[in-house]
Amino acid sequence: MVHKTWKAVEEKTLIDEFKKAGGSPIVISKLAKRFNRSPEAVAKKLGRLGLNVVGAKIEVTTTIEKVKNLPSLEEVLKLVAGALQKATEPGLGKTELQRLSTIADLYKAYVDGLERYVQYRKIEERLVELEKKYGDLAKEKTKDHASKRDSAQLVQAAT
Repeated sequence: MVHKTWKAVEEKTLIDEFKKAGGSPIVISKLAKRFNRSPEAVAKKLGRLGLNVVGAKIEVTTTIEKVKNLPSLEEVLKLVAGALQKATEPGLGKTELQRLSTIADLYKAYVDGLERYVQYRKIEERLVELEKKYGDLAKEKTKDHASKRDSAQLVQAAT
């Protein structure tokens, strides 16, 4: 990864403009464009210069598309196994280790989400089953009520 060195004039301008903008939500992205650097690089530099960038928001340009079918647990485990194997290789850079760490975190979230999904599906299936039983009981009760009413009318007619 190539790092561009900040010139003293750029640092001063960066500090002045950040302070002038008051750390508004879009200031980091604007400064990144102005200095031809990534928003992360600008935020990191501001932090190193002693400015509080916690309140400033970095615009995210990544979009995430919904998948049509959930990957199976086996597919996810294979991916995690590959990440684990990669993590044992010597000489990995910081970025690669962060990506592998992200894969591990996503795996945990996937397993938790999958478990909840399976539980909800079971609850939905049980609810459908109970609704069907309730419908059947309601029909049966209506028939019994109609049958008793008809019997009562026959008894009254006979008397």
